[in-house]
Amino acid sequence: TFGATAATGYEIDEHAATQARWEEASKATIKKTTKPCPHCHVPVEKNGGCMHMKCPRPQCRFEWCWNCGLAWNRTCMGDHWFD
Repeated sequence: TFGATAATGYEIDEHAATQARWEEASKATIKKTTKPCPHCHVPVEKNGGCMHMKCPRPQCRFEWCWNCGLAWNRTCMGDHWFD
């Protein structure tokens, strides 16, 4: 629905405004709960387990450390497997 305001002279599409607020909230959540793959930059969510990550993107599949962002290696395995 559209609502007109006599003082401003413009109309607001309430549905579009609500959708925009949801999209901004979703973007904020993604930014807080994910890290970009160091190789392809797709957002990756960690939901438990160790720090060893594998990019979910089939074209990438880069294995990396959630803690330091480097390619998964023996140092990561020894120093912060479960940080």
